[in-house]
Amino acid sequence: MNAPDLWNKSLDILSRREHSVTELKEKLKRFNPDSTDLKDVIERLIASNFLDDERFASAFIRSKAESGYGPNYISQYLAKKGISSDKYDMYSLEINWEDKCLTQFNKKRRNKEVNFKEKEKILRFLAYRGFSYEIIKNALKEFD
Repeated sequence: MNAPDLWNKSLDILSRREHSVTELKEKLKRFNPDSTDLKDVIERLIASNFLDDERFASAFIRSKAESGYGPNYISQYLAKKGISSDKYDMYSLEINWEDKCLTQFNKKRRNKEVNFKEKEKILRFLAYRGFSYEIIKNALKEFD
C-alpha cells in the first residue's frame, strides 16, 4: 500500500470514529505491515488535525462516564490504548463523578432498601466500574 492509499484508508477509518495514534497505527499495519510511508501519513494526519490523542481522550472519557464508568477504569483503558495521562485531565471535563457513582448505585439497588451484605456487593461493583473509594464514600453519604 503506497502513501496515497494509506492516507485514504486512514481518512476512511477516522470518518467512522475518533482513534488514538497507537490505535490507528495498529489498524494500518494490518493492511501493510512493512510500509515506510506509515510514519509520514500519521504525521500528516496529526498536522492536519484529523488525528488528535487529546480529542480522542476527551470524547472517550465523556462516553464512558455517560455509560457509568469511573475515572480509574477510564484511565486504565486509555493507557491500554496508548494514551499517556499527560494528554488528558479527567477532572477538567466538568463531570460530576459522585453523581455518576450515585446513579449506578441507584440502578443496582432498584429503589429498594438494601441490607449491609447487598450494600457491600454494590460497593464492590462500583469499585470494579472504576470509582475510587473516596468518590464512593462521598456519593453514598446519605446511605450510611
